[in-house]
Amino acid sequence: MFDALAGMFMAMKIHFSQINPFKQKDSVVNEYIYENKVKQAEETEKYEKSKMPESGYMTVEEYENLSRGKSRKQIEVNEAEIPKDSQMVYVPQKTFKLVKYNDPVGSPELNLPRRLNFDRQINAQGIVSGDKTMLVYPAVYYYAQTDCTACDLFLIKLNPSLNETERVKRANIIQKEEEPLLSTDKSIDEKYIFRTLTPIDFSADNKKLAVKEKVGHRHDGIWKTDLWVYDFEKKEAHKLPQIREAIEEYWKYSGGIELTENRWDIYPMGFDYNNDNRIIVCAYAYTGSLPKFLGTWSIDTDGENSKLEDLNGNFIPVSTVGYRLVEDSVMDSSEVEFEAKRAKEKEDKIKKEAKEAEKQLNEIKQLEYERKINQMNMNTLFKIRQREEALKNYAKPSQDGLTGT
Repeated sequence: MFDALAGMFMAMKIHFSQINPFKQKDSVVNEYIYENKVKQAEETEKYEKSKMPESGYMTVEEYENLSRGKSRKQIEVNEAEIPKDSQMVYVPQKTFKLVKYNDPVGSPELNLPRRLNFDRQINAQGIVSGDKTMLVYPAVYYYAQTDCTACDLFLIKLNPSLNETERVKRANIIQKEEEPLLSTDKSIDEKYIFRTLTPIDFSADNKKLAVKEKVGHRHDGIWKTDLWVYDFEKKEAHKLPQIREAIEEYWKYSGGIELTENRWDIYPMGFDYNNDNRIIVCAYAYTGSLPKFLGTWSIDTDGENSKLEDLNGNFIPVSTVGYRLVEDSVMDSSEVEFEAKRAKEKEDKIKKEAKEAEKQLNEIKQLEYERKINQMNMNTLFKIRQREEALKNYAKPSQDGLTGT
């Protein structure tokens, strides 16, 4: 393209240099010349503007349009393209890895740091699905006026273009789904009540998520734990109170114990390793100095069938599907230096290519500008020649001896 423009320009330039159309003193010719100069001045201004940065000739309206704020929906987070600093120096940098979330089984707990009372909200560590496509995390809220706590469970879809660890590291709350998967009661009419949600684990097919909701009193401890299941296909959550009812009924009729009159609770462990549609739950009563084991139970994800699995504390296999991000080690200094060298080489290459591209673009702009100027001169010359022919024809003597054609 560049060579074609250059050749075209040189051909026009040589042709036009052989003629000088501006020798006429006719008022019409002078008007042609004046119009040509005005158009050339406008074209020159456009050409000079094209060589300057965008702000060089920017109007107030253009500036306001470009500086207008964007909503969160308009912001595209693409951290994968963030360039690395070529001037980086070695600072101990942590590396991370993914480990099983529900390991040991039943261990996931939501710890509320003291800073929650000051920050009013914290985002707790999330659980990554077994196929590494999504992350679910609890957002905990503190209401100072009644010293209460509530919670939402949000979903973030992970970026599949990154490797498994990076996609989790770069997950950002800006990317979360608008509506929470699950929410606790947010009423604050009673003081010191806390309600929290803790993910337990994903099912083996990653289509369901088991969640426990803890309800209690800041000065009285945990009152009870409820079991929830979220179905990603149906996009709905439902509570499974049937498991608590089954445990209460069993001990009422088999042991003569009214659990409703005692403090007891369930501890969801995860999905049954041998049956992905059932969730394993352990139960304990606090009736003395040591907790009393109430058995290992299971319930199907629809809440229709509760079952006693074991009363002796025998091991019941539980699947571990989800992952969590943990610190692994510290990046070696040689790795940082190598990355800095690569980033510097890449930066220099990009600068060189950009400079060459800019130079070629400026040459094309100049050739195009000169082509337009010469075309304007050619058009003016053509109009002048037409004017000369018209005057010559007008001045020819007619056959009857009069001037004119």
